[in-house]
Amino acid sequence: MFDSPICKKKDGTSLKAYETEYEANEAILYVKSRYGNEQVCYKCSKCGYWHLSPKKRQTPNHTSNCLDSTGKVKHAYPTRQSAETRAKIIFQEKGLKLFVYHCEQCGEYHLTHMQY
Repeated sequence: MFDSPICKKKDGTSLKAYETEYEANEAILYVKSRYGNEQVCYKCSKCGYWHLSPKKRQTPNHTSNCLDSTGKVKHAYPTRQSAETRAKIIFQEKGLKLFVYHCEQCGEYHLTHMQY
């Protein structure tokens, strides 16, 4: 385990990073036994290492080939439920209302500011 040189928490401190999924899963077991918190691990698309996330905040997604109006790559969610969960988290944390839509191009779900 080490501090990620790229990925930061909301407070500006570095996220803990793990080189392998096995190492991250071992950390999940430790956190569960020590603190009782349910965690999941994910491979980060920014730094390439593994991080932990509270299970209730985990919304499976990946970067897609779809672009937003400014040319940035969109996040794609495999299910409507995972996209809706992420929209709720963003609203709770930032007060930003987002809507879920099904993308005809990639067949997955994205978030948008516009209501269809």
